[in-house]
Amino acid sequence: MRTKKFFLCALVALVPIVMISCDKTKDDNNSSTAVDVSKIEGTYEGYTLAASAYFQNNFTADEQVTVAKVSDNTVDVVLASGTWGTSTIGGATVIANGNRYTVSGNGSCTMAGMGGAERTYDCSLSADIANTASATITISIPAVMGGTNVVFKTGRASTGYYVAGKYRGDIAVAVSGTTYATIADTVIALKAEEGDKAGIIIPEACLEMGARTLTLPSKTFEGISVTTSDYSTFTIPEQQLSFSFEGTSYSGTISGGVANGVLTLTYKITPGSMPMPITFTFTQSVSK
Repeated sequence: MRTKKFFLCALVALVPIVMISCDKTKDDNNSSTAVDVSKIEGTYEGYTLAASAYFQNNFTADEQVTVAKVSDNTVDVVLASGTWGTSTIGGATVIANGNRYTVSGNGSCTMAGMGGAERTYDCSLSADIANTASATITISIPAVMGGTNVVFKTGRASTGYYVAGKYRGDIAVAVSGTTYATIADTVIALKAEEGDKAGIIIPEACLEMGARTLTLPSKTFEGISVTTSDYSTFTIPEQQLSFSFEGTSYSGTISGGVANGVLTLTYKITPGSMPMPITFTFTQSVSK
């Protein structure tokens, strides 16, 4: 009996120690929640890609975000966009995750409407930030175009985004010095791809070659490299093409560039065993 009483007394004596230990751990965790937001303060340079029910990957270059400290756990975030106006999120919450930071909050976005008049909309922010050179910041605006997300990313976008668009003009056609009817007032489209590439969509071509009519289909050539040194002038270095149409294999090359919104493009297509290529030279007549 005395042994049982001693055991119970010892057990009761231990309980406060365990409880005190648990409380201490909880206090330690609470003391570690302060975040040094100065590590993410500053100006962020980058670009935005916007998406809604009506469009995807609407690109705007040379965008800017500023982050300013409010307290140990909060910051003010402002996105200044050439397309999407100014989004201001005051007192956004910052949570540290290792060497990265999660930022979230609510605010307002002021932008010009269809008639030019400015309107203000509710918006929310979610961001993943390492520093001013590495961040992805998303502004969600539910009331614009059925819900619009504007995603800001630091740095430069793929070169394909800078040249994407529809270019209207004429295409001269020639085979070994002999010219054929110009493909007049047509469109060549470039679509953005990741990895400094673009897809190039060429129009259909029908060539009257003596008694024969040769038809080349409209074709999309994907993965075409686009290079630049200054993000003002873009070069499409000569690249190989190949495709099949109605049982015939086609090969060729494509090259050109975009400067000041003007596309120059030459593509040469050789159908089957034809001894010389058909050369297509695009001259733009209308700005992008």
